[in-house]
Amino acid sequence: MAFAVTVVIAVILCSLTVLFSYRYARKTFDSIDQVLDSVLTRNAKLPFEAAADSRLSKLTHKAAKIIQMNTMDISQIKQEKEIIQSFISDMSHQMKTPLSGVAMYTDLLLEGSISEAERQEFLLRIKIGTEKLQWMMNSLVKMSRLEVGAVELHPVPAGIKQTIFDSISTVFGAAAKRNISVRTAYFEDIALLHDRKWTSEAITNILENAIKYSPSDGVIDISVETLPIYTKVSITDYGMGIAPDEWNYIFKRFYRGRNAKGIDGAGLGLYLANLIFQKQGAYILVDSKPGQYTIFSVFLQNCKK
Repeated sequence: MAFAVTVVIAVILCSLTVLFSYRYARKTFDSIDQVLDSVLTRNAKLPFEAAADSRLSKLTHKAAKIIQMNTMDISQIKQEKEIIQSFISDMSHQMKTPLSGVAMYTDLLLEGSISEAERQEFLLRIKIGTEKLQWMMNSLVKMSRLEVGAVELHPVPAGIKQTIFDSISTVFGAAAKRNISVRTAYFEDIALLHDRKWTSEAITNILENAIKYSPSDGVIDISVETLPIYTKVSITDYGMGIAPDEWNYIFKRFYRGRNAKGIDGAGLGLYLANLIFQKQGAYILVDSKPGQYTIFSVFLQNCKK
């Protein structure tokens, strides 16, 4: 009799164990199913309340991390896609005008019914258009190589005076054509941490910009001021100026200010200059008063003593 009771109790206990195990397993699988559904649908609201078990809790938290990483990757890909589309659109727009001009003047030359003076004029305009396209392509190549890190800058201690004079020599012809004087205030040469080749190119871009927007027979002033951590190189022109609400935009790729209408340019010079300075731990600021002046101040790192 006692044996029979024991057997019955054992059977009941086994049945209860199987039942509870089944319910636990079912609940566990339901929770896992909910977690996987959340991963598949990228739903960050995971069923944490169903994951009281420590193992399920770990699984839930790992799933949440997967969703977050996946969401971030998708957002980054979308952002990069928008940047590429914007870049292609801007580049196409900038190249459209010179390409159209070259095509039009080439067609007129091929027709043949033009005077010698017209032929020379058309050839000159084709030359100007192709030079602009060549400059844009060179700038785009430099820009893309700098952005992806294909080109590395090597800031080393070097005298800034030679770097500035190299930039002035590059723009001397363009300034002379408009009778613009580039004046440099006296300063003692100082060794600064910079890549001379690339820094000279960046300063050249700023000077070209200053020449472009200065009146004929004007002046451009360059000054150098040593500060505790940086040395400031200021380039001042007395042209049309830049409105304060545009200061945050002029260093963006392809951006051209409201006052730039009718003046040749592609909106790459200042962007490239800013990129070059950033790559070597330097930076550039602008101060301007429309109709009076524009000052671009470049801050290059001093050498540690």
